[in-house]
Amino acid sequence: MEHAVETNDTRQRGAASREIPAAEIQEALEEILVSVPFRSSKQSQQMLRYIVDQTLSGHGQLLKERVIGADVFGRRPDYDTNSDPIVRARAAELRKRLAQFYVGAGANSAIRIEISPGSYQASFSTSTKPVAAPSEFPNTEPIDHPRTEPGPVHVSIPEVNVRTTIDSDPTPRHNLRNWGLAILCALLLASSLCLFWPESPVQQFWEPILAASNPVLIYTGSNPVYLPSHELVERYRATHKLDELDAQGHEFLVPLTPDQKLSLSDLIAVRDTYVTLGDVSANVAVAAFLARKKRSFDLRSGEDVVFGDFRQSPCVLIGAFNNGWTMQMTGDLGFVLGPGLTIRDRSDASHRWVTLYSPDGKVAIDYAIVARLPHSNTGAPLVAIAGITQSGTRAAAEFITNPQEIKELIKSAPKAWASENVEFVLQTKVVNDIPTTPSVVAVRYW
Repeated sequence: MEHAVETNDTRQRGAASREIPAAEIQEALEEILVSVPFRSSKQSQQMLRYIVDQTLSGHGQLLKERVIGADVFGRRPDYDTNSDPIVRARAAELRKRLAQFYVGAGANSAIRIEISPGSYQASFSTSTKPVAAPSEFPNTEPIDHPRTEPGPVHVSIPEVNVRTTIDSDPTPRHNLRNWGLAILCALLLASSLCLFWPESPVQQFWEPILAASNPVLIYTGSNPVYLPSHELVERYRATHKLDELDAQGHEFLVPLTPDQKLSLSDLIAVRDTYVTLGDVSANVAVAAFLARKKRSFDLRSGEDVVFGDFRQSPCVLIGAFNNGWTMQMTGDLGFVLGPGLTIRDRSDASHRWVTLYSPDGKVAIDYAIVARLPHSNTGAPLVAIAGITQSGTRAAAEFITNPQEIKELIKSAPKAWASENVEFVLQTKVVNDIPTTPSVVAVRYW
């Protein structure tokens, strides 16, 4: 009897048409769309539904950036995808939301829907483990093959049931032995190749963090803000008609006129509470990456951390000027955060990077520092992701968690870069408050 052999990738690509009924995939899709990561984002819901529907209908090869931009986001068919990267940005966000779902409420889902980086097609797979088929030859016991362990890689040889009744099985016994030895040699060769096959750049970059035994500490900076006091809001309510949402207690900005005077009691200073959207996006990118690598992590912010915590665990610092720990841990590196919201090169005063703004006051070009220190001042591995503004932080986090983008970093890297300290400066163009794919403008290894 012949048996078809299928790889995981093949299974996933063909699941929609051959293994998983479309109705079950649609049911899994509906579960995702009403989950916490998706129910607050209408665009993510629309894009995921569109991609799944097109893939199931056999049109996956037509899922291109410009097509999605036109069909899902209402862009012109000939729009410039470089100046308007909405599809790439939303696709990256979509992958993060899916990772959040499968880490949380969807951890036990029978069907997984995924969108691989570099593609807009959906892939479908089942999370159930394959059940070993019952033996076709119940009258004999399986042959025990010796286990061979080349280094840290363990190869387990599947048990083979062999019919020993000579009348019904004319195959010579020595042929069976040769067949088994051939399989064993092939498996040993494959495992040996795995030992020497180079790891991906993104795996090499994160290896100091991933190899540590303790949960990864992700610490995010917070922004101090001033909120209108209850008294100020009530004075405004008494003299203005509010819409239904604001009348129900929805937070809103109290309009101020140039001649309006405020007292100290009209504003309330709040610290260690609010985090920017860019820092949240960076948090999600890092957490989703660690989840894919099956690494546990601990999220902290504000005053919920002390220096001793950094000595006990590998750490990822998110944020720059709003994160005092980032400023402290990177203050003696080659590229540092400087006065006036700048990044400067300590070895060359002429190298200085500052955020550029458009005429309407929005960030147009932003910069970020990324530092990867296998042995930081704390004694534990550390990664710092620090944009001058939140846009730079978001772009930097997406850069170092994307296998395709991080390849740009290592083009000029020394051979031993994976075990060295590395720090680099990124530049990103910002369109409609969304950072585009960043580029490396300066890098150093030591």
